Amino acid sequence: MQTLAIVILAIAINSVWRWPEKYHPLTLFRLLAKGMAQKVKPQATDPPRQHRISGSLGAIVLIAPFVVLVALLVYMAEYPLFFDAIILLCLLDFAQAKRQYRRIMAALAKDQKLLAREILGTIVARDCQRLSDLGIAKAAMESLLLRFYYQVCGVIFWFLIGGPAIALGYRLLLVFSWEWHWRLPGYYWFGLPVRRLARLLAIVPAFIGAFMLAIVTHPVRGFKAITQCKHSDPTSFLLALSGGGLGVKLGGPAIYGGNMVRYHRVGGPLNVKYSDMYRCIQAISHTSLLLCGVIIILMTSMHVMFIQ
Repeated sequence: MQTLAIVILAIAINSVWRWPEKYHPLTLFRLLAKGMAQKVKPQATDPPRQHRISGSLGAIVLIAPFVVLVALLVYMAEYPLFFDAIILLCLLDFAQAKRQYRRIMAALAKDQKLLAREILGTIVARDCQRLSDLGIAKAAMESLLLRFYYQVCGVIFWFLIGGPAIALGYRLLLVFSWEWHWRLPGYYWFGLPVRRLARLLAIVPAFIGAFMLAIVTHPVRGFKAITQCKHSDPTSFLLALSGGGLGVKLGGPAIYGGNMVRYHRVGGPLNVKYSDMYRCIQAISHTSLLLCGVIIILMTSMHVMFIQ
């Protein structure tokens, strides 16, 4: 029950309070990930095996000691629940993503496309210079949805399963996989081990979150869209389920490092409109409430069974 209180409290605080990015602890690891890549990433002419080894060792050197240290400090703390709450609140950090999303909405409302593209470029790895108004809106929706699934649902899932240390390790893997995005030039093999491990850990909680979002929007359309998805990768299935629930098309061609990557469009039958950006963030808020309700029911049931 104490863990339940921590999770609900952290979700509530994260929904109304934004930790300044400049002073956020995860900002340090983003900078460390970039600096590590600059120092240890092999040349493009080196074999893929050397890239994979360098990426694996770089992530282990930065992540493993910090996770072990935090686990020991929490274990020795006199009030571990307090530190559990602080760690979980730090790891969620979804308010910053919502703030950037709302800034994009405000820029599009004022027809400030250059500003909207500039803000979008800080949260996605794709090239944004040629995106139209609707392209900016669609890319922002996709980013917010995926961040919610990976960043919120994933962190809560692993916090409940393994405690703060496991959730911290998972969150740092996400940070490194995003900083070493595989579509960036020279990062495909270097970030492959971190990317695969992060995707493996994220797939279950991400689909739980996507199914919940489909339930609060339009479950029939969402499940129909996922059966019609032509791609077999998890991201396409997540976007299909989300787009189907919202009734809009997601995915499609994207430019990374000047190269066009042609993804199939998935989801609902309609193109994204500006009003869909409001519907998207409202759907995420409703999904958060549903997630809290499910957690309360599950944790209370486990508590009652344990007492009996």
